[in-house]
Amino acid sequence: MHKTYIHKIEIIPIEIALSEPFVISKGALTHARNTVIKIYNSDGTYGTGECCPYRSIHGETQTGTVAFARDLAKVLLGEDPREIRKHVALMDKMIVGNASVKCAFDMALYDLAAKMDGLPLYAYLQGDKNKSIYTDNTISLLPKEKMAEKAIQFKEMGFPVLKVKLGERPSTKDVERIKAIRLAIGNDLPLRIDANQAWNYLEAKRALIAMKDYNIEHCEEPIQAGNIPDQKRLVVESPIPIMADETVFNHKDAAIVIKENAADLFNIKLGKSGGITNAMKIAGMAQACDMYCQVGSFSESRLGITALVHFDMAWDNIIYHDLDSPLMLSEDPVLGGMTYEKDWRVTVTDEPGHGADFDPVFLQKFEMITIK
Repeated sequence: MHKTYIHKIEIIPIEIALSEPFVISKGALTHARNTVIKIYNSDGTYGTGECCPYRSIHGETQTGTVAFARDLAKVLLGEDPREIRKHVALMDKMIVGNASVKCAFDMALYDLAAKMDGLPLYAYLQGDKNKSIYTDNTISLLPKEKMAEKAIQFKEMGFPVLKVKLGERPSTKDVERIKAIRLAIGNDLPLRIDANQAWNYLEAKRALIAMKDYNIEHCEEPIQAGNIPDQKRLVVESPIPIMADETVFNHKDAAIVIKENAADLFNIKLGKSGGITNAMKIAGMAQACDMYCQVGSFSESRLGITALVHFDMAWDNIIYHDLDSPLMLSEDPVLGGMTYEKDWRVTVTDEPGHGADFDPVFLQKFEMITIK
């Protein structure tokens, strides 16, 4: 086999305005400030990755992702792009945490490696296209009347399930929000709720018991991430299944939660795990324990979500799909990649790699840092 090596890496910080502010319990987001990574093989083939750091969740900023990307790019030059686990281990050795920027490199490496083998990424990950994937759509944390209006709008658009952002104290206000949504759309359309760590044990217990008859599939991260004792209590006492999100960044976190029975489900995000390499470990651990999972997003474009869909297709225990972040952006700068069908089924192509790329005209608007 002809020896190939990483010849050049491009780092491009981009910005895309959201169509309207996205509000969660930790604050409002108005722009997706993402970092794009392109890794070039010596024959000119390249793979593309993307990350979307949330300061309030990752502890990362776009400026920080660019700074670390410069350092990482320098040590990857001349390396074999197929040795992804080796490169992930190097990233972890160079800096603790920083899962977001590590994800962008990991994603670009998988895109490139799959292209080198002439395989769509799902096949490279040993997945198949037999799986049906349907996305939800998310309602921001707003006054209950506004949330009910959004629920009606999303129901009329045909989404098969709605995700609802909650997280106010006292949690009786969140119960009122769910009541208002149910009054507006009826009880048939399933809901998923996400408090983004905003309740404590008592508020969470009260809210979850009060919402038990509202057809809620699960509740994400009701209390402070890492509060294992109270998470264990809620798993036992809640009538609604508890999903670990911010508590499980990577496979090491997953091992603790499994051991302690501190969640019923996992929410896997590539930008949280540090990319596909570690996300595969989380999914595998959950599968070994017969746990269901969800895949989720931050504010990635269709490129990052395309890679996530390919990953999703490799695991039959991922049964919930939160793939709506591109729908919140005011523009779509991505060529190829995943598509939303009219019933909100999500599909990908059989192009080698993940099949998505950024429009070069769009990227020209931003600074490009080249390491070669």
